[in-house]
Amino acid sequence: MPPGQPSPIPGASPAVGKGGKRRQVTILLSLVVLLGVLLGLAWFFNRDAATNANVGDCLHNPGDDKLKIVKCDSADADYKVLGKVADKEQTEATSPFTSVCDQWPDSTNTFWQGESGKKGDVLCLQSTKK
Repeated sequence: MPPGQPSPIPGASPAVGKGGKRRQVTILLSLVVLLGVLLGLAWFFNRDAATNANVGDCLHNPGDDKLKIVKCDSADADYKVLGKVADKEQTEATSPFTSVCDQWPDSTNTFWQGESGKKGDVLCLQSTKK
């Protein structure tokens, strides 16, 4: 070892130079961009899901026991959302004696959305088909 140089410390890593820092920043930025793309794709593919429906939105039933948001002037519009009630059990929405949507007398259907065994939201719907 040349004189005047400190002896290496066992287990110590050498200092990261400019090239190493640039690579770390590039990797970090790439991960942030990838996360943004994934979140954007998730939003894009779920933007018309009934879970995003609000009062006044219209829904279409494509026949698979799911609803999706459509424009109210669309021929596919089957229901209009009159009300949305949170924190309800699935049985509260599906019982023939339910009173969840009584505050909307024009309501013709209810739709519960949530995770089985937990509370979810009830959409109080009015049929747009005569």
